[in-house]
Amino acid sequence: MAERTLYIVQQFERMGGKLVAGRAMEFKTADEAAARAERDAPRMAGVVALAQTVDLDTDEVMEEPEILARYGELPAEFREE
Repeated sequence: MAERTLYIVQQFERMGGKLVAGRAMEFKTADEAAARAERDAPRMAGVVALAQTVDLDTDEVMEEPEILARYGELPAEFREE
């Protein structure tokens, strides 16, 4: 079973009063993803950087995502507890 960790930045924006997912981008390292999230924060309603491990053979998610950075308004699943 081959696994890979993906480093993803998900942007969120306000449309018609609702918070909606915007652009999602993949990066090579956790540091790159966290830095991009920080750069995007001033111009987005919210942004989150996360690490997600997946099985390359099945595309199955292997574990819960690790939040690397979060800024602004986010859906409940990305907010601090």
